[in-house]
Amino acid sequence: GESGTGKELVARAIHNRSKRKDAPFIKVNCGALTETLLESELFGHEKGAFTGAIKTKLGRFELADGGTLFLDEIGDVPMSMQVKLLRALQEQEFDRVGGEQPIKVDVRIISATNKDLDKEVAEGRFREDLYYRLHIIPVSLPPLRDRRDDISVLVSHFIEKLAPRTNPDIRGIADDALGRMMAYNWPGNVRELENVIEQSLVFAEGAQICVDALPAMLQGAGDEDRLDVPKEMSLPEILEDLERQLILKAFKKASGVKTETARLLGIKTSALYYKLDKYGVGGVP
Repeated sequence: GESGTGKELVARAIHNRSKRKDAPFIKVNCGALTETLLESELFGHEKGAFTGAIKTKLGRFELADGGTLFLDEIGDVPMSMQVKLLRALQEQEFDRVGGEQPIKVDVRIISATNKDLDKEVAEGRFREDLYYRLHIIPVSLPPLRDRRDDISVLVSHFIEKLAPRTNPDIRGIADDALGRMMAYNWPGNVRELENVIEQSLVFAEGAQICVDALPAMLQGAGDEDRLDVPKEMSLPEILEDLERQLILKAFKKASGVKTETARLLGIKTSALYYKLDKYGVGGVP
């Protein structure tokens, strides 16, 4: 999934609903560490293994024993480190840096990336054998722009989460402000949405987040792709009108090709035909 789509939240949800829920959930951001540091983080090191190793350190594999190890940004692991990671996954054992005795562990691995690993494998940047070792149950997390029905639920969640410490008077969001959020394309996905809610809570007055509390890009400035938010409509009417606009834009972008329109919208072709018929788009009576 793209950056900010909530991959870590999904990983935690899988852990929390599994038989391993009472065991540790350990996260490693593989893209934030150098190769040397990543090896030490994953597998630990023995005292004296290198300069500065003043005591034995347990790695994340050991800390996650019995539970889940979440390898975030797995596509950024260097090739030489991928060999060591593959061995740990295949053998369910590893050596600490500077160690001589293999250590066996029992962990579930969940990995995440915002890269196209098929392409990375084809171009020689990611080992094919490691890819297939990880690619047991693939989960594709769509960007927020392709699951707009989630926006209102997420907005309510973030208000409930953030308002008590930021602006306790806020109880919800005005329909026209929510309409602006439904129309926005959210390039930063769920992470950006949470940031926008936190920012809006700072400027909001009264009991609701209104349009004038939203960041500039949601009020129209600098957002060339913004949809027109209907005024003086109920929320269901606003959402229906925004859906119509999105379908029209996608239909135009796809030059009237219905299969491509469905792909752009992230829906099934059968569902698109229903909506084309509903809104009278593309010559559908």
